[in-house]
Amino acid sequence: VGAEALVRWNHPEYGFMGPGQFIPIFEKNGFITKLDMFVLEQVCEDIKKWKAQGYKIVPVSVNVSRRDFLEPGCIDRLFQIIDSRGIEHAYIHIEVTESLYSENTEIIISQLKKVQELGFMIEMDDFGAGYSSLGLLSTFPLNVIKLDISFVRNFRQNEIVIENIIKMAHRLGLLTVAEGAETSEQVATLRTLGCDFIQGYYFSKPLALEDYEKYFTDKEVLDGSKSV
Repeated sequence: VGAEALVRWNHPEYGFMGPGQFIPIFEKNGFITKLDMFVLEQVCEDIKKWKAQGYKIVPVSVNVSRRDFLEPGCIDRLFQIIDSRGIEHAYIHIEVTESLYSENTEIIISQLKKVQELGFMIEMDDFGAGYSSLGLLSTFPLNVIKLDISFVRNFRQNEIVIENIIKMAHRLGLLTVAEGAETSEQVATLRTLGCDFIQGYYFSKPLALEDYEKYFTDKEVLDGSKSV
């Protein structure tokens, strides 16, 4: 029902690097905004190609840094990238982290409302990992919360917590995604607890573009414009 655009860096000198090795540096020096726009452009080009070639299409979640929301003109640039390629807004989900809401809240809220009003789904990543409070869920424009991977890793101890977060989210009209599912037991439990969507290695490890296209060729997918 959906995918997430991830970034890896195959550096000529340092070799393969995961995001934890360079994203914090980019967030400090401001380069993260350029990276976010680059990833968004790649996703839009991919979706445009898939549409032309008759591929199945599901929404793709794209991570957007809090610096993007504070950078003058950056969110307008985001809209321009998507609209110039004729991509339906339902196919791009904007994924943010809890730290987005730690300061400059009035600016952030106004920007997020603008994004949401234009038909984009807004997802809060890593919910429960650090900054979150219950007040966030009712105050900020959101459509989806993604439970932090730590909940699933320790799902037996966290079962009651997971169940009540899901119930609370549903009462607020939000969808839920559980991250980090790796076993059939985890998936079965999350389904029983009412989680709307499940993400993790149980379904697939991160894939290069070509492998992703092959993976989806053999999969049954839901209507991407109506799902998370």
